[in-house]
Amino acid sequence: MHSITIKRLAAAACFAALAGCAGMGGKNGTNGMQMPGKAPADAAVAATWYNPPSEFPGICLTQFKDGSLRFDGGFAFFNPGRWAYDAATSELRLQLAPTPSLELAHAQTVLHKNLLRVEAARNTLVYAVKADTQAIGLGGFVFYRDTPCPARRG
Repeated sequence: MHSITIKRLAAAACFAALAGCAGMGGKNGTNGMQMPGKAPADAAVAATWYNPPSEFPGICLTQFKDGSLRFDGGFAFFNPGRWAYDAATSELRLQLAPTPSLELAHAQTVLHKNLLRVEAARNTLVYAVKADTQAIGLGGFVFYRDTPCPARRG
């Protein structure tokens, strides 16, 4: 009788522990890798930003849930990159591949939509991004949120 009770209690404790783990979101060390707003259809993607074609081909910025980011269609010189989002301050940090002109190109933060500051020593652009933020400015281009990026070729 005691053996059955102990087994049932052990099973209940295991279920409670598993339920607790499930409630943690399964981030596995990717704290902060969630973006506010609409979730993309691709489970590996945290967010996409797209600059539609005009004088230049369209440029896609994809933020992956593992903290990496990638540019397609342009700005490939910024690859590879990393990103982080701080929900407490609503700051999106894009750390880009070393580029000597990053600080110079973004010095006029007022011209770049939602750009708060440039941390040149870290090759990082810091943006104010909330759930209702529709666009960010990067390198003189406006990248729109929740605008699907075209399928990547090659």
